Order: sequence, then structure tokens, then C-alpha cells
Amino acid sequence: MLRHSTGFYLANRGCDTRLIQDYLGHVNINHTVSYTKTAAFRFEGLRK
Repeated sequence: MLRHSTGFYLANRGCDTRLIQDYLGHVNINHTVSYTKTAAFRFEGLRK
């Protein structure tokens, strides 16, 4: 559980997906991408 929490934390802080992949030891980037799908607040303030 701590490992997953770390993945979400790093993604929400804006860390690079490849960096998170390497840090968590994921071989497949698809496993890492799931951490970036939950942080909708990161898009606040962006203009269309």
C-alpha cells in the first residue's frame, strides 16, 4: 500500500512518469501511468 501511495504522491507533485517508473521498479510504463489518472486538480488553472 505504501508503494502505491508513493506513486500517487509523486504523480501529484508533477514528477516525470519515467522517473516514477524507475523509482518504483516498473518494467512496463502502463503500470506507472495508472498513477497519473487520478489527479484532476492538476489541471486547474490551465487555459483551453
